[in-house]
Amino acid sequence: MPFYITKSSGKKERFSLKKFKRSLHRAGAKPHLINYIIKEIKKIRPETTQQVHEFVTKMLHKEARPIAARYNLKQALIQFGPAGFPFEQFIAQLLKSQGYTTEINKQVNGKCIWYEIDIIARKENKHYLIECKFHNRQNMKSDVKVTLYNKARFDDIHNAWKESEKRDSTINHDYHQGWVITNTKFTSVAEKYGECVGLRLISWTYPSTGNLPAMIDQLGLHPITALTSLTKKQKQEFLNAGFVLCRDAAQHKNMFKQFGFSEKKIKQLIAEIKAVCKLD
Repeated sequence: MPFYITKSSGKKERFSLKKFKRSLHRAGAKPHLINYIIKEIKKIRPETTQQVHEFVTKMLHKEARPIAARYNLKQALIQFGPAGFPFEQFIAQLLKSQGYTTEINKQVNGKCIWYEIDIIARKENKHYLIECKFHNRQNMKSDVKVTLYNKARFDDIHNAWKESEKRDSTINHDYHQGWVITNTKFTSVAEKYGECVGLRLISWTYPSTGNLPAMIDQLGLHPITALTSLTKKQKQEFLNAGFVLCRDAAQHKNMFKQFGFSEKKIKQLIAEIKAVCKLD
């Protein structure tokens, strides 16, 4: 019998088994495990998406921790908060893995005023201005004001370049596109405006191909906060030490010892990290 759940936004809707199966399949769960979890979900009939997430994460943690970590990806990005600077570092790492060179938190002069840019990325002699819009709640969306601001900022910086061409200037290159990347979603109006003016937008669901979770999974660059074997405090210790990727933590076994992990626990964590990030 179908049942309804309340989303984080407060909206109530029918629980979609199709979407639920897709999320489990994307995380790497095999059909027999998916069917088992669905059977258990139908028994308890959770009332909210949060209850669904907590129940499934707990089940996957017992059955297959690497799958639990991949399923936990959305919440893992939320745990970059509250300020979101690790999210900027994380996005910079994703871009580097795709051949971009990056600079974080740089000041750039526009024609009218100067701006602090989260990430400046460069690839094949093209330069991109990237805004990382972090939200610490899943129901928060980046609206059209975000895209309007980023378009205006890009235009002001581009106009500074056009002015510099008319005279001797320290500005030595133009910027070719503005991007906005968020860990949650854009409103439909923000997406429509971004498409119209040529901003590149990347969110949890947008675009339909090449969105944030697809990019993370393709590159195997999962955040350290996705590991379900780590406590919230331990995850924060990794972030404070400057490690945002599972892959990086696996390369620094001494850090585990500094945090008080036993040899047995270290082996378990390294095995989980390799499986989550699909490392050989």
